[in-house]
Amino acid sequence: MMTYSSMFSANRVQKLAYSVATFGNALIGAVFTVFTFFYYKNVVFEQTFFEANEAIISTLLGTALAIGWWIQAIMNPVAGWLSDKMVSSRFGRRIPWLILGSPIIAVSFIAIYLVPTNSTELFFPIIWLIIFVAIYNGAYAATVCVYLSIIPEICPTPEERTSISTYRQGFYLVGTILGAIIGALLEDLAFMVSIILALLFVICFYIAAFGIKEPPEVPETPTFGIIEALRVTFSNKPFVPYLGYTVFMTAFQSMLLTMLPDFGRHVVYKGEETIVSSFLPGAFVITAIIAVAPAMYWINKVGKKKAASYAMFAAAIITVFLATVGLIPDFELIHTLIVVLVLGIPAAPLLILPDSIISDITDYDEMVTGTRREAMHFASQGLITRFAGGFAVQIMGIILGVFGGTYSATEPFHGTLGLLLIGPVAAICAIIGLIIFRYYPEQEVMDASAKKIQV
Repeated sequence: MMTYSSMFSANRVQKLAYSVATFGNALIGAVFTVFTFFYYKNVVFEQTFFEANEAIISTLLGTALAIGWWIQAIMNPVAGWLSDKMVSSRFGRRIPWLILGSPIIAVSFIAIYLVPTNSTELFFPIIWLIIFVAIYNGAYAATVCVYLSIIPEICPTPEERTSISTYRQGFYLVGTILGAIIGALLEDLAFMVSIILALLFVICFYIAAFGIKEPPEVPETPTFGIIEALRVTFSNKPFVPYLGYTVFMTAFQSMLLTMLPDFGRHVVYKGEETIVSSFLPGAFVITAIIAVAPAMYWINKVGKKKAASYAMFAAAIITVFLATVGLIPDFELIHTLIVVLVLGIPAAPLLILPDSIISDITDYDEMVTGTRREAMHFASQGLITRFAGGFAVQIMGIILGVFGGTYSATEPFHGTLGLLLIGPVAAICAIIGLIIFRYYPEQEVMDASAKKIQV
């Protein structure tokens, strides 16, 4: 087993280079997650999205996006297993995935928003979306899962992992804000915006790929087949309660971010086509950036488990207040901004912690199995969370189709009831994740990391 004393540790420049890829990932990730449903509903289906078709289009869009999430789920363990087993490559066993995968992601991302259709076509755009969302998510899984698995290899201690998670969080927040701002321009400038974002994504991943070095030591690679590797991973005692936490947080985040642009247009602005409504998803990120420094101090003071639990509970409570928007007439915009801005405070620790926690869990796994299987842990997480995210988006589409997601002057409340319900449904997901996370054995994980350092 590779000991801590022989492990490679990245310097600050390498950590920054590695973290730049998070900026590109957040940039197109924010656009894809937040604006794809909105773009197809309000631009591609602008001429066909009326009351008679609302239910079927919302459901089909939710299903198309869910299929992409599910393909990503299946690809995660395949990519993780193959990456863990790679031992000989000029660039290492992880970096080639970044070099080859990022261009595929970029091209499929462009294609998603360049759907050729006429104003009355109903099913062709759905088929187009399914095809390129499938390619996008498959390549995304193979690239980003392996990218994340590099963290415990180049940062061997819990403190260094928290450090690099902070760098990544800074890039993530900036990328998400820019994605929320630039993504709002898709309605009128889809061709130019998609190409620029795709190029930036590839550049960022190449900076990471050529800016870091993988450890010179070749670790003892696992001999498990993929099914056995999954079984062993899910037998990891701390991994299962952590997985419950991240699965329901993924569902929470997917519902919330995907519905916010429509929430702004149809609940806040009562159906008016104003670009301001598209900027709402990035509003809470502004607060999250401000909250990063105090969040890091708080995490170090109270511990990762307690910080994640308190932040999750706070996020759930705050999100419920989205359902009350409109109770005070002419106060909708201020009401919504207050909720999403305050939501940024618990968002900061929730965005920082997952990569750091799962990296600690891989240390525990190494002490048990004697092998380094970082990619398989990130892949197994992706397998379950992507399925959860897909179901969450599909459920959101069904809720909007059944209860309404479009403002109607004749039925202002019932027309947007589906949008108002998403907040409480997302909050329930967060509470379920919180209950499961109570069983995470944080002390055992930290003890395992301490033993590994002493070897």
